[in-house]
Amino acid sequence: MDENDESIIRILGRRAGLSSRTLSKMLGIPISTVHRRVKKLEHDGVIMGYRALIDYEKTTWPIGCLLLIDLAEVTPGRSHVPKKDVLDSLRRFDEVEEIIDVQAPHIDLVVRARFPTLRKLSEFIEALRGIEGIEEISAAIITEETVLPPRDLSFDSR
Repeated sequence: MDENDESIIRILGRRAGLSSRTLSKMLGIPISTVHRRVKKLEHDGVIMGYRALIDYEKTTWPIGCLLLIDLAEVTPGRSHVPKKDVLDSLRRFDEVEEIIDVQAPHIDLVVRARFPTLRKLSEFIEALRGIEGIEEISAAIITEETVLPPRDLSFDSR
C-alpha cells in the first residue's frame, strides 16, 4: 500500500461514494489508476463497503447513543463468558449500528445505536442488562454529529 492508496482510503472514509473521476481530480492521478486501486482495495477487504451520510433528525430514528460496556470477568455459575458470545448477542439487535472493541479502564466495548424514542433507548439498555457477560452499561446520547471532509480536499465536487 502506497501514498495514493492511503489517500484514497482517507478520502473515501470521509466521503464514501465519490466517483473515480472525482478522486482522480482530487489526487492528480489517472482515472484508470484510481479505478484499479479502488477495486484492489475492495478485493483485498481493505474497503469493506460504503455508507450514506444521513441526517437522522429527518428520519424515524433521530436518537443516537454511544453505549459504553464493561464486560464481566466472571459471571455467577459460569467462570467466564467469551467476548464473542456477547458480540453475537449485540449483533442481533437492529438498533446496533457499530460495535467497537476498546482498551480503556472499565470499558471494553463502545456500541453506537439508534432509536426512535428515549423510551426505546431505555428499553434497549434494560435488554442489554440481561445479556450474560455484561457487567456495566453507561449511555451517552449523541447531540450532534459532524462528518469531517478529507483534510487534503482542495476540490469540492458538490
